[in-house]
Amino acid sequence: MRVELDNLGKTYDGDQWAIRHLALDIPSGSIFGLIGPNGAGKSTTLRMMATVMTPTEGRVRLGGEDVGADPLAARRKIGFLGDGNPLYKDLTPAEYLRLFGQCFKLPAQELEQAIDDTLATFDLTHKRDAPCGQLSKGMRQRVLIARCLLHRPRLLILDEPADGLDPRGRNDLRRSLTRIREQGVTIVISSHILRELDELCDQVAIVQQGKLVVAGAVDQIIDTHEVSRFVYELRLLDGYEAALELLARRRVL
Repeated sequence: MRVELDNLGKTYDGDQWAIRHLALDIPSGSIFGLIGPNGAGKSTTLRMMATVMTPTEGRVRLGGEDVGADPLAARRKIGFLGDGNPLYKDLTPAEYLRLFGQCFKLPAQELEQAIDDTLATFDLTHKRDAPCGQLSKGMRQRVLIARCLLHRPRLLILDEPADGLDPRGRNDLRRSLTRIREQGVTIVISSHILRELDELCDQVAIVQQGKLVVAGAVDQIIDTHEVSRFVYELRLLDGYEAALELLARRRVL
């Protein structure tokens, strides 16, 4: 699903603008990163995109259709994970997904198949009957994202889903999002760190103080704006092959 933001803006008090004059064109089936420090306007932008918040000016179009014309219909096409979403720790992943699937009024047979499919997508099948409170933080985050995909949306919006995850959790998240994109879902994901998303996203936009700084392909932005990647220096006495294997696992090679 193609996403177009046309002169999008939001003010809460009529004076200060959380975001203004934001124009973006996100291709269908891509992974798009929205980058910026805390307070830059990322969450506000994503909430307007998800129809949770009404723009003060401008519009959001999904697949060429203005979401403001029928927000409820637009929400059926969107999976949105914002900040502070609840995860009921006494429920198992299967029970948690079933609860939200019933909120979407999915037919029972379709819901059970959707639960099986999403658990498989996020490598959680073996944990389907374990209480969510016993899962690692990375697994809990995957359960939350899985909930957003039960109704098979065409657009997935994630507000800083990697925040607080350890390196393994981040790698697991990357693999899951790649699988979702392969299903034709457009993904918009935010972060305050460009390097966190540079190997995942096709394009990114950097916002600061409510304004768009730059948007484009990841490599182009890194090269033209001198954004550094990690540099590893190794001194080896022996074990050259083992070192290569270690670096490959950390996505360095």
